[in-house]
Amino acid sequence: MDRNVFALRRAALLFALALTATTGCQTVRTPEEQIAKSNITREFTKTTMPDYVIEPPDLVVIEVLDALPGRPITGERLVRPDGKVSLGFYGDVYLAGLTIPEAKEKVILHLRKYINDDILGLYVEDENDPDSKGPKEIDPRDSDRVFVDVAAYNSKYYYIQGDVAVPGRLPITGNETVLDAINFAGGLIPTAAPQNIRLVRPAPPGACCEQALPVNLAAIISGGDPTTNYQLFPGDRIVVYRDPIVRTTIFIDRIAAPFQTVLNTILQYTFTARSVEFLRAGTGAGTGGGTSASNAAAARAAATILPNNPGAR
Repeated sequence: MDRNVFALRRAALLFALALTATTGCQTVRTPEEQIAKSNITREFTKTTMPDYVIEPPDLVVIEVLDALPGRPITGERLVRPDGKVSLGFYGDVYLAGLTIPEAKEKVILHLRKYINDDILGLYVEDENDPDSKGPKEIDPRDSDRVFVDVAAYNSKYYYIQGDVAVPGRLPITGNETVLDAINFAGGLIPTAAPQNIRLVRPAPPGACCEQALPVNLAAIISGGDPTTNYQLFPGDRIVVYRDPIVRTTIFIDRIAAPFQTVLNTILQYTFTARSVEFLRAGTGAGTGGGTSASNAAAARAAATILPNNPGAR
């Protein structure tokens, strides 16, 4: 009796721990009224991104008009993991961490080792100044003989995790919102909790902490409320949590699985032992009893089936 009571108490304790683990760690939600009054960019208040910073594995277009004969510089070039871009005959130039104007200046300064300044467009005749004594030097960023631009923005991403059809990393173009991200990920799966979604935004350099913003998906879809349909920025993480009932069920199944394995092993062993015992008993009766035992068993069976038979009495 004491063992049964102990087992019941233990099971109740495990169940309580399961409920605490699965339902106690819910997202702390910021009031939507407070979010609506803030300057967080959302669906109808989007902002432009800051100057794009080149990083691996972006594709960069570099073109120089009238380069050395037989050594043209044109086409798309991949920013390697080491941050450099190959210019073929002209060597490599490090562009990672630079904006597009800074990358153009860096390329021109690198090419001055091989190409004249006139070809690179670093000097221009000032026709409006009759007193000028010669060509006027211009800033490398303003050269019209060298072009540098980004052909494929491959280094900026946002992430969507949790109970969606296709979780993972998606490239960002600067126009995506939370609703766009969920649709691109194939939508929520049946085990998801639509009321428990949040946007986690890492802290920028120099800031104190990250942001955790709640997402009211029902209001976005059914009510057309853009308050929590935030604009996404590089590095954002959208987390779709699992329904607490599903998490509780999975947790309990994981706890019960070892006990069920042990119970199945015991039952299988017991069945095997009884089967062996039964076979041994049947073998002993067949060798020692002979015909008399068989006749007695047949008589008992007949008495059971035909109780009014006089011979059975």
